[in-house]
Amino acid sequence: MSNKLQHIELFAGCGGMSLGLEAAGFELFMANELSPMAGETFAYNLLGEDLDSLSIKKQKSEKVLWIQSEYPNDNLKDRLRENPFNFYKGKFSDIKSVKDFKNKLIIGNIDHLLDFLKSNKEVIKQLVDRDIDLISGGPPCQGFSLAGKRVKDDYKNILPLSFANFAGIIKPKVVLLENVKGITSPFETIDGIKHYSWIEVAKAFVLQGYIPVCMLINSKYFGVPQNRPRFILYAFRKDVFDKLKSRNSNSDLINSILLNSILFYNKVLKNIKDLNVIKISDIKLYDIETDPSYFDGKFLPKLNSIEFNFVKAKDAIGDITSTTKKYKINSTKNDYAAFLLKLFKPKHGQHFDTLQNHDQRTHSFKVKARFRFYQILNNLKVNRVDTLQIILGKCKNEDTIKNVFNAFKDESFRREELDAVESLKSELEDTLKKPSQR
Repeated sequence: MSNKLQHIELFAGCGGMSLGLEAAGFELFMANELSPMAGETFAYNLLGEDLDSLSIKKQKSEKVLWIQSEYPNDNLKDRLRENPFNFYKGKFSDIKSVKDFKNKLIIGNIDHLLDFLKSNKEVIKQLVDRDIDLISGGPPCQGFSLAGKRVKDDYKNILPLSFANFAGIIKPKVVLLENVKGITSPFETIDGIKHYSWIEVAKAFVLQGYIPVCMLINSKYFGVPQNRPRFILYAFRKDVFDKLKSRNSNSDLINSILLNSILFYNKVLKNIKDLNVIKISDIKLYDIETDPSYFDGKFLPKLNSIEFNFVKAKDAIGDITSTTKKYKINSTKNDYAAFLLKLFKPKHGQHFDTLQNHDQRTHSFKVKARFRFYQILNNLKVNRVDTLQIILGKCKNEDTIKNVFNAFKDESFRREELDAVESLKSELEDTLKKPSQR
């Protein structure tokens, strides 16, 4: 029997989080994903199940099960291209007679999986008896994203609540939820009340018996060549939290974190009939940018990079600049790439001598022009808004025009870079015209 920590992955996607947890010493017990296409990649990389080959042979999968589908289990070709929002119409189900979900990927809506579990107490008991160490996942975040519509009652905004309900049923020791930084920015309701989604999610886990610790981290501090801020919620089952709190080895810093969380937990339970009294001041959000001292590795994750030694994109991919050349994997001279090859080893019989998926993106000229223009602006360190206003002929301030001009005048531009400026100008003019045409 494996001594590894066991985890369940929700909103599994293509398996990025599961690969990371595997590298950290966890063993996947089961997973759930809505999209069949993402699930196909997950199954191949994490479970060693080649759904494409099975579909050609018209064979069913033993490891990938559909909650519902419009197609029978030996028709994987159509299942893999099925619209997941039509699953509820399907008359075929693979999970009704399944008792053991070990090493299984369940394709379908998490709420449909919850409905199945609630009507199958025997399955719930088996999962609870395993005392799963961790349930992890990153619920779809379009609703929370500052780039999205940010509609309070967006269906995707309530999926973290489904996550909490799942944890309440299975009762893992710990929960790990990941989301975009935008989840920490408030919605404002019609009556002017600010609504903080991350606090609502934290409340939801409290109601399921879990004590949350919330933080904002950024991958650049952990040796990843990307500026990628993320919201992370740890939530500890009450008995697990009590053991953490009782450790004599806890530092004052750790005890302050645990105290803040238990006070929040108690206040939520005390005001269960009116959760609106819980305010942003009742729970601390540990921000790696403003509170780095908390991230010492003794409770919150340890920073292993700081600004002067961040891994840069050039460090990661600077040695594979050509999209036409075949790069030998075992001859890479890049330290970062060598580290990743050691950390994430090929599995399930996979073996590649050359770099895979190194394909050139087919961006339109307009997209290329926009990116190139922004690169120029970043290199010149000029105010973007001022520059765009000057290009559009909207800026009247001579000092501003002179400052931007002086930044540009000593730069030499290739013909395509001048085209980039002209293309962006045309696009911006079109955009500015649209509101008046409505």
